[in-house]
Amino acid sequence: MVVNRNTLIILLLSILFACSKDDISITSVDEEIQAWLDTMNITATRDNSGIFYYSDIINPTGAQATDGSVAAIYYTLSDLEGNVIASHQQSDGDSLIFKVGSSAVYPLGADFGVSLMRVGETYNFILPPSQAYQDLSSGAINPNLIAHLQIQLVGVHNENDLFAQELVDIDDYISDNNLNDVVANPLDMVEQFPASGISYKRRRAGSGTLPLNGDTIVVDYSGRFIDDTSFGSDSGFEWIYGSGEPRELLTGFEFGVSLMQTNEQALVMIPSSQAYRESALVIPDFIKDDLVEDAIIPDYVTRIPPYRTLLFEITRVD
Repeated sequence: MVVNRNTLIILLLSILFACSKDDISITSVDEEIQAWLDTMNITATRDNSGIFYYSDIINPTGAQATDGSVAAIYYTLSDLEGNVIASHQQSDGDSLIFKVGSSAVYPLGADFGVSLMRVGETYNFILPPSQAYQDLSSGAINPNLIAHLQIQLVGVHNENDLFAQELVDIDDYISDNNLNDVVANPLDMVEQFPASGISYKRRRAGSGTLPLNGDTIVVDYSGRFIDDTSFGSDSGFEWIYGSGEPRELLTGFEFGVSLMQTNEQALVMIPSSQAYRESALVIPDFIKDDLVEDAIIPDYVTRIPPYRTLLFEITRVD
């Protein structure tokens, strides 16, 4: 194909104009942030992603939040005018946790931010829309918001230590609820599986064969956390055992069902390592449903926080 000289000039001008628009857009956000910093007499560092950051409190001897560790934080989210959008502080309850460097927090700018921090430090992050809420289409938060996210890092945990603590919590739950007392809680004593950490308490005997790959399995179940707070239930829940059809199941859930005969009823106690593991932390909490609608996070995040032990009362009914 031959392109004449005039067409080529028009094409080049179009490309240059498009690029200049992008540059202006990026520059205008940077300029707005820098103007705010100048007004507040704050010196900040700019990352290549466009995030500006500065510290309020530093603690050079604190443990660092490295990729794969689990950070415990408090935060305040504001706009540049100082209007608080959301906050979670010590007075609001336990710190919030997420796995660093695994895209287990929204907005992703928070992941980058915490990776710079040590325990005992408080940092401020000025997030451009691309690192904040640009993908949020619902309008719950302005997608063009330049977000001021202040984070206090209060702890750094090893993920395996959290998993180990869950096993202790399950043992405590078994003891506190007398689940090994077969008079108070028939039928059998709790069966524990050290390789997975799953514990199984048969409440009613069934009959017939155990599930085989390809069998259509139907169960009724209710789910709760180890503090007995409910997170969901279903009747006539059906899938083809071992196939992932029509949906993938939690490793721990399907393992529990693998031990069940028809009409058997059991309590299956599943540590998060066999369930939703780090799940995800959403900042702020009230936009979870909107993020599910936008397919930014999976729907289980709305129900299951990071590193939660799950208890399922299951009856096999097929």
